[in-house]
Amino acid sequence: MILRTFSSLFLWSSIAGIVYTMDEIGAMWVLNLCATLTLFEIYTILGRLGFAANRLSGLLTGGCMIPISYYFPEYGIDVLAVGALFTCSACVLFPQDQRGMYIKRLMPTFFGLLFVPFLLHYFVRILETDPVSTKEVSISFGLFFCLWIVIVAKFSDMGALLVGKAIGRTKMAPSISPGKTIEGLLGGFLASAGVGALIPWLIQEYSPSFSDLSVCSFNALEGGLWGLLIALAAVIGDLIASVLKRLAGVKDSGGAIPGIGGLLDLTDSLILAAPTGYFILQIIKP
Repeated sequence: MILRTFSSLFLWSSIAGIVYTMDEIGAMWVLNLCATLTLFEIYTILGRLGFAANRLSGLLTGGCMIPISYYFPEYGIDVLAVGALFTCSACVLFPQDQRGMYIKRLMPTFFGLLFVPFLLHYFVRILETDPVSTKEVSISFGLFFCLWIVIVAKFSDMGALLVGKAIGRTKMAPSISPGKTIEGLLGGFLASAGVGALIPWLIQEYSPSFSDLSVCSFNALEGGLWGLLIALAAVIGDLIASVLKRLAGVKDSGGAIPGIGGLLDLTDSLILAAPTGYFILQIIKP
């Protein structure tokens, strides 16, 4: 637990420093790195399950999707389509006796692409839909909303972990993740709703120059209510990752982060939270 705490503090401090110094570009490259490494771990897990992917073409496509979406808005899906075109057409280059194996690998290849970089690229789309602000602010509303989603989703993890360890008794999904409890789930929801409301309240009351929340009329009440939806998406994403790891017979997706595990163990709660946050933004923006 101590190692996990130190790793979390170091990791999030480093990410916060990059975002603070490089703004949206830094956030995008951190996102791309996390997405690509998570995709690699997904392909490794699928390989353990007997569903080997075409890693090279999948990682190249996934590694290009987020940067191209950022520098060339609205072209993220086109990257996926072009990657699919070249990946599928490459089968004609293989000898006849190898084509069957190559084609069987297309399904896990595209599953990884859709599940990780495609869903996470919605963070970039949130940056693109930033409404125009007339105020001088430290960060755009789009970047603020991305950070809000990440914080709310991770507080769902933290709340569930702390409450589950303290008073957790009722197993939530023992066949998927034996350590998760109903009490922990409720604690995670309360933590997400609380921090989801607290962040916009603090900004409006004490630091209105940090970001202009008025462009989307995003207030503490909305933050708390939408935080519950982000928490739900985070829990579902975490459970999907738990299913994959349990079927593969591994506790963690990797060992890149001491005390935490792999990148999937870090991003699992964000994968579905990103598109959920994007659609929330479409509702609240003018």
